[in-house]
Amino acid sequence: MGHSFLTYRGGRWFWICALFAGGLTVHYLDYRSSTIAYGGTTIGLLYGVAGTLIIGVLMYLGVRKRSYASGIGTLQGWISAHVYLGLLTLLLIPMHAGFRFGWDVHTLAFVLLAIVVLSGVFGTVLYLTLPARLTKHEAGLQADKIDKEIGRLLADMRSLVKDKSDAIVRLYQNEVAALQNRKPSGWSLMWRGPGGDVIAKRAAELAQAVSTIPAEEQATFRLLSQLLLKKAQLEVTLIHQMRIRNALQAWLYVHLPVSIAMVVTVVIHVLVVFYY
Repeated sequence: MGHSFLTYRGGRWFWICALFAGGLTVHYLDYRSSTIAYGGTTIGLLYGVAGTLIIGVLMYLGVRKRSYASGIGTLQGWISAHVYLGLLTLLLIPMHAGFRFGWDVHTLAFVLLAIVVLSGVFGTVLYLTLPARLTKHEAGLQADKIDKEIGRLLADMRSLVKDKSDAIVRLYQNEVAALQNRKPSGWSLMWRGPGGDVIAKRAAELAQAVSTIPAEEQATFRLLSQLLLKKAQLEVTLIHQMRIRNALQAWLYVHLPVSIAMVVTVVIHVLVVFYY
C-alpha cells in the first residue's frame, strides 16, 4: 500500500511537487533580492493564497476517502497528492512569511501545520513498515480467531483435568483465574508488552511443576503443558497484532485534532491580517 500511493503513476505527485519546490525556490530568491520579503507584499500574499488553497485540498482528503463513488481522481492519487503537497507547504508557508516568525497566532498556525505534516510523514512511515509485520503475525490466525482458539484450548484443558488430582486441576484453575483477573491493556500496549522470553518462562514454570504431579498423571500433565504453551503462544501473537494495529491508528490521534486546530488558526490568521 505504501509503495502504491508514494509512487502513484510513476511518482507523479512527487515530481510535480519537486518541480514546484524548485521553481518556488528560484522565484523566492529573486523576490527577496529585490525587496524585503514578508507576508504583506504582493508576492507574499500570493504565496499565502497558494498555501491556503493547498491546505484546503489537503483537508478535502477526509471527504474524498468517504466518497467512494466520486469521479474526482482515484483515492490512491489523492493520498499521494496529500503526502507531497503537505511537504510542499513546509516550504511555501515560510516563503509567505519571508521566513519571519514571532510569538503570535501567525507563527502558531505554521507550527500546527508543521505538526500536522510531520505526523503525516510518521503515519506514512508506519504504513510502509507495519502492515508487513502485521501480515506476518496474522499468518496463523487473526485476532478474532485467536480468541475463539483460546476458548477452545480452555475447553480442552477442562475436559483433560476432569477427575484428576488437585495439582493438575490447580494448573487449569490458575490459568482461568489469570484470564479473569487480567486488566485491559488498551493503548499501554504501545510501550509495553510480553517479552520475547514469555514462552520460555512458561515452559520453565511447567518444568518446575512436574515434580508435584503424581506418576500416573504424567502423561496428562504433558498434554496439559502442550495446551498451556500453545495458549501462551497465541496470547503473545495476539498482543503483537494489537500493538501493531494500535500503532497504525495512534498517529491519527495527533494528526486529525491538530489538523482541525490548524485550520481554525489559519482562519484566525487570515481574519487578523485583513482586519488590521
